[in-house]
Amino acid sequence: GALGDSLTAGNGAAASSLVHVYTENRGISWSIGGQGTWREFLTLPNMLKEFNPQLVGYSLKDSLSHHRASQFNTGEAGAMSNDLPYMAGQLIKRIRSDPRVDLKNDWKLITLMMGSNDFCVDICYVDTKTTPERHRRNLIKTLDILKKALPRTLVQIVISPNLNAILKQFKGLRPLCQFTHGFECPCLFGLAHQNRQREFYELIRLWQQAEFKAASDPRYQETEDFAVVAQPFTYDLKFPVRRDVNGNNVTDLTYLSEDCFHFSQKGYSRAVTALWNNMMEPVGKKNTNWGPEFQHFECPSETSPYIFTNKNS
Repeated sequence: GALGDSLTAGNGAAASSLVHVYTENRGISWSIGGQGTWREFLTLPNMLKEFNPQLVGYSLKDSLSHHRASQFNTGEAGAMSNDLPYMAGQLIKRIRSDPRVDLKNDWKLITLMMGSNDFCVDICYVDTKTTPERHRRNLIKTLDILKKALPRTLVQIVISPNLNAILKQFKGLRPLCQFTHGFECPCLFGLAHQNRQREFYELIRLWQQAEFKAASDPRYQETEDFAVVAQPFTYDLKFPVRRDVNGNNVTDLTYLSEDCFHFSQKGYSRAVTALWNNMMEPVGKKNTNWGPEFQHFECPSETSPYIFTNKNS
């Protein structure tokens, strides 16, 4: 299953124009899409299908959250932290009502990433001093809901990327991208808020720490059938660059959709490569940046044939 925003919904992953960014390409979403095979679309479910062909719950094709093809993907474009508990409830309903799922005996993997919309459209209008703690409480409430209803479940919290650091480093953007950044992310790009950018940078770092804190909460290490782990490849994420015709380093926009904000299919491939490797790395030794897609995949070892958590690392 998956909880998140437009990055989970797959917005614009297959876009060829700006209008297409509104299409939710859930079937090829990095964390929950299962359309085709991993050779066609590198996604987490398509990789897991190599180990378990009977895997269920992944999104099947382009769809909205309430469509059947969305399956166990409750991500919504525009969603923010305070939407997480509701999303968890909807995910539980879908899992419990699915005849393919043996609730007590089947193992479940839920990927959660939330924060981009909070950073882009909310932090410039709320009390930034209390925002990280509110996010931590939302996460704890969400995890408690999942723990109570879903046995044999691993929840992985993908640490929110520091958009303030990433987007501000972009170079060589075409004018359309500069417009879409201002439209989609006014808190970080709006002229009225430029004098608060250092404050927002520090807030996002505290937000990330709140996610680590929620993932390491002792209440989720008490049993053998429920665990939470933070996957931090996004913590210090650096965006790829390339040389332009003049020999200058510019942002490699092939990893981004037409709005230069959401991911392209190539960007999703890079993200899920990093996520997979994080899953195979012990807690405390996980990479905090991503690397080239397809180049290196960690594998379960004979001594550790499992996904690492706080308890088994």
